[in-house]
Amino acid sequence: MIDLTWTDEATREHIGSLPCFTGVASVRPLVGGLCNRNFVVEDSAGKYVVRVGGDIWVHGISQVSVQNAMRAAAALGVTPALRHAEPGLVVTDFVEGRALRPEDVRDEAILAAWVDRLRALHGGTRAAAGAMTYFWPFQVARHYLDYCRARPGAHLESLEGLGEVADALERLAGPYVPVFTHNDVVPQNAMVDTAGQVHLIDWDYGGFGHPYFDVSGLATTAAADEDVEARVIELYEGEVTPDLWRTFRLFKVAVNLREYLWGIAQELSSGLDAETVGAGMSALYPDEVPGYSGYAAMNRRRYEASLAEFRRHHL
Repeated sequence: MIDLTWTDEATREHIGSLPCFTGVASVRPLVGGLCNRNFVVEDSAGKYVVRVGGDIWVHGISQVSVQNAMRAAAALGVTPALRHAEPGLVVTDFVEGRALRPEDVRDEAILAAWVDRLRALHGGTRAAAGAMTYFWPFQVARHYLDYCRARPGAHLESLEGLGEVADALERLAGPYVPVFTHNDVVPQNAMVDTAGQVHLIDWDYGGFGHPYFDVSGLATTAAADEDVEARVIELYEGEVTPDLWRTFRLFKVAVNLREYLWGIAQELSSGLDAETVGAGMSALYPDEVPGYSGYAAMNRRRYEASLAEFRRHHL
């Protein structure tokens, strides 16, 4: 079993010895993750991704839940096949293709395939087995606020009023039927393969939740324009109505609030080295300040804009 305190060299040695591999030719780092360490392995049978990470209580991440979500998603065909799992480590098939980029939401074929993956996921709740996280973004926001307020720093002033916003949005959300959700639908958490098929990846927050946290997340984390947002709703629902716009915009605010607070909490808690974080951030968001503070600043701007939009249209 892997020890998360091992050096990269020791970790690669352990990966090379895993029973799911035969004739390992190479084990190399895969840059891009903001919470975990990732590697690409090539052996005599193919190419794989190895993801190494433990429970992260500040984010509510439990590897038991993560691996159960991956198994269910693989059974539904929305994520690469899971080949091996042990505490702190999973092995999946490598997707020959690329990670999605924000501008991909303007490609009709990719957008339709991406939304189709969400529809399949949300309709596949019965595939879930074993313990899985219940993800409620307003409780997540309150948890992050409690965590961040308990720690001194310049971030404290920026938290003023956020709890009241989370509570107000929660009251407006109303009752719903929980479904199997991804809960971290950002462009880099999806891949498009050489055949044009979209695959959801990174199941740290996978579990049960509100479908529109995923639907709104797809568009807002890609900084989509309103016409693309409308197309996302239409692809998902088959129509666009005032009530659907209200739900979409409400969860758009919730997504941006969560991402903003995630960045602050991660800055305060992460044990990853600054070089790894900076490289990942620069690869994903080259126009932002490297590091978690840059991620928080980007999402604060998005949160403030989406809150103003929701108030303008629906309050």
